Amino acid sequence: MASPVIDLEQRIALTRPGDTVRGLSFAAVLHLTRTHLGRDTAERLRAPLLQRNPVDFFSYPAVDFLRLLSFAAEALQPEFGTHDAALRACGGAICGTFFESTVGQTLLRLTLGNDPKRIYSNAPTSYATAVSYGQREYQPLGDKRVRLLFRDDLLPVQVHEGILGGALTAVQREGQVRGTELSLGESEYLIEWD
Repeated sequence: MASPVIDLEQRIALTRPGDTVRGLSFAAVLHLTRTHLGRDTAERLRAPLLQRNPVDFFSYPAVDFLRLLSFAAEALQPEFGTHDAALRACGGAICGTFFESTVGQTLLRLTLGNDPKRIYSNAPTSYATAVSYGQREYQPLGDKRVRLLFRDDLLPVQVHEGILGGALTAVQREGQVRGTELSLGESEYLIEWD
């Protein structure tokens, strides 16, 4: 795996003008940072990227979000043990914030019986509302197993593992998410639950 700085540079190189991320993701990462490291640290991370606190459904440059993720993971690493674990925590925070929103609450209500398949089958649409780049494909693999394929994506695998694992938590199911980076910008996720 490339160093965090090299990984950030490579991901920034993948971006195109107009690639955006919703403010909800920025807010979730900043809230996680504020919770674990305090208001001053969160403010130091936000200030070079955003003039003010992000608005959940506004769109902001993906490059700034990549920088925020990288800086937050570095700052949070001592709290979570490793850089990868800090990235997963950022993903979990994004998912948790989404499911606390009106849109997320609606999606949870539509997931009758807490069936994770219903959540994951909506992942391509959910991601398309959260970011302006990439493509996601859902494949059911049985009663308690699905595969998601991400193409032209900008985020590290660990962030998506946190997001997708957070969906299991939201529907109160035990399981695991295993992400594999196929190439920079392309990854797959095998998700299984009890």
